[in-house]
Amino acid sequence: MKPEESLPLRFGQGNVDWQQRINWEELRKKRVARAQEFMAKYDIGSAIVFSHDRKRYISSVWNHPYAKHVPRNFYLLVGGAGFPYVPIKETDAGRVKEDCPWLEGRLLNEKELLQPKQQKYQVPEKAKEQWATTAKQIKSLLKKHGVADMPISIDWSTPYLIKALEHEGLEVVDGNFWMDECHMVKFDEEIICMKMAASITEAGYGAVYREARVGMKEYEIQGIMAKAIYQAGAEYIEGWVLNSGDRTNPRSFNWSDRPLRPREFLSLEACHANWCGYKVCYDRTFLVGAKPSDLQKEVYQTAVEMLYKFEELLKPGVSTHELARKRPKPGENFKTAEQIKEWRASWSNHFGGMGIAWDSAPFYFSDDDPEMELQRNMTVAYHAQFFAEGEAGGVAIENTYRITKTGCESLNKWPYEEIMILGL
Repeated sequence: MKPEESLPLRFGQGNVDWQQRINWEELRKKRVARAQEFMAKYDIGSAIVFSHDRKRYISSVWNHPYAKHVPRNFYLLVGGAGFPYVPIKETDAGRVKEDCPWLEGRLLNEKELLQPKQQKYQVPEKAKEQWATTAKQIKSLLKKHGVADMPISIDWSTPYLIKALEHEGLEVVDGNFWMDECHMVKFDEEIICMKMAASITEAGYGAVYREARVGMKEYEIQGIMAKAIYQAGAEYIEGWVLNSGDRTNPRSFNWSDRPLRPREFLSLEACHANWCGYKVCYDRTFLVGAKPSDLQKEVYQTAVEMLYKFEELLKPGVSTHELARKRPKPGENFKTAEQIKEWRASWSNHFGGMGIAWDSAPFYFSDDDPEMELQRNMTVAYHAQFFAEGEAGGVAIENTYRITKTGCESLNKWPYEEIMILGL
């Protein structure tokens, strides 16, 4: 990447009178216009959106993070009509109208757009009755805007809603593909939001580097990092992968009460600290309380080389299938099979889209996945993992990259090129 291709982060999270920062009003309009553009591209007249992250993308409404785990309600995006219809409780109406003036004329109460609680227990007869009411209300809104004869897409749903819509004569189609394609290429402002999320995560790594000590439990390290991340301005953290010593190989995708011990790796991933709905993938591995052994140096450096080699592949015009064929494979296209055997090593790597949602497009896991061509301002996360049996342990390093005009830019700045030792 040429230096001039980087998008600079020249401000913080606040607002001031002396500097132009993110123009949120403009970004809201650009996002919903892009969504409208992609609906039109596929001749979709309207969209029912349950996904927590997608709802925020098209509406800019804050949703409580617990809504990520269950599809509690949906927004209705109507082709050619700008912002979506958003359901609100009457008790919340005053606050939401004050917070979100751009949704004037788009806020509906449950009498106007019923939201059956599909995450809660209901007898089938009652559920069918409620979703039938919802389907009638949806059709009425679509007729008002002249799109009732066009397909309506749904990203997630209960069978009751799909059947009720079809009973009303509406054609239901999948809504996942076009929404993923819609936010696959980012606006420059979205890249800045992702850099801000990365900087928040870095505050967490900084706290761990300063405060971690031999003998602390894994969950204490988690607490140090979580505190620093929230103090730095995160909205929420989606999950954790934190393991040390023998839990680094095989890698444990959780955390525990295991104590940190000298001469062991500590892998630490705060899975997606959010800022204004945007996030990055970020993983770093440290060594606890000692200098590395020769084998630990080899293990760590191999993971680093995997990052370097993947970065070299990232540029516009490269396809995801080409990335999959050429991505680093220790013992195959770098390092020798004899070395891997001698170290009793194994490895793993994968990549996927990042931005408003983890593991979105473009991605690659198998040959069955769709082939996509990289474009400027696509963002992908790459996770390099390398493990050796015995006391050496495992290493995991992950960065999120933005595709530039000629190459790529890493959005993550916490150092990983050499082993960092903590806990002394």
